Amino acid sequence: MKTVEASRVRSEAGAKAGRAAGKPRHFSRGVRRAVNSSHVVVAVGLVGVEWVMVVLAFVARNADDPVLRHNVYEVMRGLVFAAGIPLAALSLVTGVVLSLRTPWGLWRHQWIKVKLVLLILVIALGAGVISTWVRELGDKTAPGGDTSGLAVVQWYQIAGVSVQLAALIVATFLSVYKPSGKRRPSGG
Repeated sequence: MKTVEASRVRSEAGAKAGRAAGKPRHFSRGVRRAVNSSHVVVAVGLVGVEWVMVVLAFVARNADDPVLRHNVYEVMRGLVFAAGIPLAALSLVTGVVLSLRTPWGLWRHQWIKVKLVLLILVIALGAGVISTWVRELGDKTAPGGDTSGLAVVQWYQIAGVSVQLAALIVATFLSVYKPSGKRRPSGG
């Protein structure tokens, strides 16, 4: 019993000394696991949303029924705003929090920086152009809508969601394999 208490006291003293020396505070094991689990859940959810978006884009592109095509684009519009953007934002927040409050660090490893850039790309594409294309596709396929240029916008949207899905798959592989490559100090 004395050894456990002594270990706890040494651990607390070390943590206080680390904070006093300006070292970052780290999560306890339980908090780290909870935040990591949350990050994995929202990231997997985001991959799922993007996969569904790709499938729906092809369904709408190849649908002969104009009502079905329009309804698919309306479902996609809902997915973008109800799931895609919130999950991407939560993935970004939980990923940055994990990086800052664990020994991995945000800027220490190349794979973490690449994941961050990929997620920002996914968010920029989704919030910037894909949501606009999906809204435009919904308008063009509505009864009485102007269908000029429909095929071009459909292919842009398919390409956009495919790029998002590919970026998320690469980020997932980076998370699993964690390739080496610590940041090298600048020599100046």
